[in-house]
Amino acid sequence: MSKEIETCLPSYDGQPGFEITWSADCKEAFNRGVKLAQFWLDSVCSGWLWAVMIAERDLLPRAIDRRAFEVGFLGRLHQRLCSQKCCGHPVNPIL
Repeated sequence: MSKEIETCLPSYDGQPGFEITWSADCKEAFNRGVKLAQFWLDSVCSGWLWAVMIAERDLLPRAIDRRAFEVGFLGRLHQRLCSQKCCGHPVNPIL
């Protein structure tokens, strides 16, 4: 039986965090996804969000790490989008 390992996405922008349980230790990949999304959100970078995510995700060797990266990355984006919506700020569409 595999050991379950919890990973936590901290609350951000007034949005709640969450915990997720993995069958393998993929905290590093998860946190890497969160940090990359945060960097993209905070920077004045004009690169395509999807291209940034895919390029970094594909560097990870295991499928479970790639999935953890995606969950961390998209989790942080979700928090930002929900905070903009809840605060009455318009959400700029990503085209």
